[in-house]
Amino acid sequence: MKRDFLPGTKQDLRREMRARLRALTLAFRAEASLAICQIAAHLPAFAKAKCVALFAPLASEPDIRLLIDEAWAHGKQVALPLMIPQKNGPQLDWHLVTGWDELAATGKSGLLEPDPLRSPRLNVTALDCVFIPGLAFDHDGFRLGRGGGYYDYFLERAPSGLPRIGIMFACQRVAAVPRESHDQPLPTVVTEDGLVSFSAGREK
Repeated sequence: MKRDFLPGTKQDLRREMRARLRALTLAFRAEASLAICQIAAHLPAFAKAKCVALFAPLASEPDIRLLIDEAWAHGKQVALPLMIPQKNGPQLDWHLVTGWDELAATGKSGLLEPDPLRSPRLNVTALDCVFIPGLAFDHDGFRLGRGGGYYDYFLERAPSGLPRIGIMFACQRVAAVPRESHDQPLPTVVTEDGLVSFSAGREK
C-alpha cells in the first residue's frame, strides 16, 4: 500500500485518499473490516468500557457494524454521533442507540445518524472510550477528516483522559497530514495490520 504521499494542502490529500479508497475491492474491504473489528474488540479500552462511542460507517470507511453489534451483545451502551452545525463551532452530540432502526440517513452521503426523538442524548462524561473515523493519518498520529471539523472540535474539548482510537485502513497512512492549530492527534489507530500507537506526537 502506498504511504508516501506528501500533500500540499488538505484538499490535495483528501482527493488522493478518496482515490485510494475507491480502488479497494469489496473483498478486501470485507476482510480488512473484519480484522479491524477483531483487533478493536480486544483492546482493553473497549473491553473495560461500559459506554462506547462509535460511528455508523460510510461505504468508503471500514465496516465496523460488527464491532457495534459486539458492543451490544456484551451489554455495553453504544453512543453514536449527531452532527450539529453551530456558529461558534461544529458540534457532535452523542446519542444512546440500542438498535439499527434508531438511525436515519442524512445528507447526500447517506450518513446514518441517531434519531434524536428516539435516542437520548448523552453527556460526554458518560463515554468511556471513543472510536474515530478519518481519511488519513500520519506518523505523528495526526488525522485528516472530511473537512467539517466536527471531530477536531469534539476532541479539543473532550475530557483529557478519554481514550481516543482511530479506525482506518492501512492504506490511509501517509507521511504527513497538513496541520492547523485546532487539529488533534490520536494516541492510537487501528488498521487491519494491527494497532499503531503514538507517544508525545511520535509513533512508538
